Amino acid sequence: MTVLLPVLILVVYFYIRKVWFQLRKIKTLASIERLDLGLIHPNLVLPEIKVYYKYYFQGGVYFGRGYLLLADFLDEREYNAFLDENQMVVLDFEGEYIVTSEHIENYLLRLYPSVFVYIDPIEPYKSRLDSLNKTSEISVPHYD
Repeated sequence: MTVLLPVLILVVYFYIRKVWFQLRKIKTLASIERLDLGLIHPNLVLPEIKVYYKYYFQGGVYFGRGYLLLADFLDEREYNAFLDENQMVVLDFEGEYIVTSEHIENYLLRLYPSVFVYIDPIEPYKSRLDSLNKTSEISVPHYD
């Protein structure tokens, strides 16, 4: 019993801490900077895309990265992604062929230029990618 009470207090403390950290997160809009298709050579294209994003919070600019599925960008449409004989990525969906990863990235960025992220207001450099912004065309402006 003497060991059970401190362990129970510790478990309750970590549970309350986890709930508290989740409640203070803020959902905000972030601009997609770059997309990377996952490749495993010799000829495997992964269904995950590494998303690099940028967001503004309290006068600062922060950067983050996370993963989304290619199916999220294509609205659950059926697709086929593969490497051709020249080791170039080809995306085939609904009779359209998009060749090279740069063209695929450009196409996906035109579909959805922004994402929603959860940030911690106390440590705004820590963020977690939530989902694509499918509700509007609003995005964070790019200044090059």
